[in-house]
Amino acid sequence: MAAKRRWILCLSLMLVWSLAGCNRGHGVEAADENRTETLLQSEQDFMTKAWQANTAELDMARIAHEKSGNTDVRDFANMIETDHKSALEDLTDLMKDNDLPEPKTIVAATQQDINRMERLTGPEFDREFVNMMVTEHQNTVEMFRDQQSTAQNGDLRNYVDSVLPVLEMHLDKARQLQSKLFSR
Repeated sequence: MAAKRRWILCLSLMLVWSLAGCNRGHGVEAADENRTETLLQSEQDFMTKAWQANTAELDMARIAHEKSGNTDVRDFANMIETDHKSALEDLTDLMKDNDLPEPKTIVAATQQDINRMERLTGPEFDREFVNMMVTEHQNTVEMFRDQQSTAQNGDLRNYVDSVLPVLEMHLDKARQLQSKLFSR
C-alpha cells in the first residue's frame, strides 16, 4: 500500500510540474504578444516633427478662417483643419502609447512665418497662405515618404500609411489653388 501511495504521489508531482511548465510557456508567449514595440530614435524624432507640422498647419488654417475672404482659400483651410486635427489626434494617441511627450512648441522658423501671416490681409494673405501650404506639404510629404520606407514600428508604419495619401491630396489641392490665385 505504501508503494502505491508513493507511486500516486510521484505521478501527481510529475503532473503538477508538467502543467506548471506548460503555463509558464504560455505566460511568456502572451507577454510577448502584448509587448509594445520599442521606437527607434529616428521614429521618435519623426513623431515630434509630424506633431509640429500638424500643429503648424492647424494654426495656419485658423488664421485663414480669420483673414481670408476667398471662398476657395476658406474651403481649403476647412479641409486642412479637419484632416490635420484627425491626424494630430491619432499621432497624439500613438505618442501616449509609446510614452513620448507632446512637444510644447513648433519649429521657430515656422512660428515666424505664422506670425508674419497674421499681419497680412486680402489677396496678399491668400497668396502667402497658399504658398506656405505648398511648401509645408512638400516638406511633410517628403518626411512621411522617408519614414514610410524606414519605419520598423508597426503602429507608426500604419499611421504613416494612413496619413500620407491625405497629405499628398492636400499638396495637389494647394498647387491647384496656387495656380488659380496666381493666374488672376
